[in-house]
Amino acid sequence: MNEILARALNPVILVFLVSTMLACGLSLTLAQIFGPFRNVRLAISSLVASYILVPLIAVVISRLIGIEEPLRYGLVLLAMAAGAEAGPKLTTNAKGNVGFSVGLLVLSLGITIFYIPLMLSLLLPEVHVDRGRLLTKLSLTVALPIIVGLILKARHEGLADHLGKYVHKISSVFMLLMAVLITILNYKEMFRLFGSGAVGAAVVFIVVSFIAGYLLGWPERGTRLAMAFMHAGRNASVALMIASQVFGDQPKVLIMITVTVVLMLIILLPASYWFGRRAT
Repeated sequence: MNEILARALNPVILVFLVSTMLACGLSLTLAQIFGPFRNVRLAISSLVASYILVPLIAVVISRLIGIEEPLRYGLVLLAMAAGAEAGPKLTTNAKGNVGFSVGLLVLSLGITIFYIPLMLSLLLPEVHVDRGRLLTKLSLTVALPIIVGLILKARHEGLADHLGKYVHKISSVFMLLMAVLITILNYKEMFRLFGSGAVGAAVVFIVVSFIAGYLLGWPERGTRLAMAFMHAGRNASVALMIASQVFGDQPKVLIMITVTVVLMLIILLPASYWFGRRAT
């Protein structure tokens, strides 16, 4: 039974990723994506935070706490992924700059396609990565669905809105299915994490990344919150797809990503409502 479930995991992750990216494209316009980046300082700050600061935070924390290698791979890989798909929703709850968070999400997804294959070799030099194959897979599963969604939104807005509702539902169903499969296959290992320092490392990573994003988003409250939630929340679908392809023989990498994403929701969702209440 476990063998059947293990074989089903990769296709489930793939459908989750593609449906999530397609839903993202179907719900956006080019003006929403690029408009907020007219502020050059904010654009540079967001890129520095996403692709230099947050991955370095993950590397430093995982080494200082001393978690084992596969768990470190999972945390660093998640840190290198784009901002979370839920980032704009969290920013909305906090009454932050939603337009900026949407633009940051799509821009970071585009950059992630080229960034992760390159940086995996630099940050995790002991890991062998077929960069060409990974780049091709990311282009087909991240870039292509977003582009298709954007084209449909631009040319057939009504169809895109109608289709988007169903694609969002598919994404949600496969996200739940993916979480269930990972839990069933690895529940014993997940319980063992509570004595390994991995949970502490994940919590510190989330909090420090949130503070770093918040500080770099000054001076406006809206952009500070958008930066904070988009950098503390990382993209589970991209990270899990890459982990399943590159670290398929190391289930602890998938487990670390899953546990960290759950902790992100536990920490960031209440925080978003708290900031929203303070604004009113």
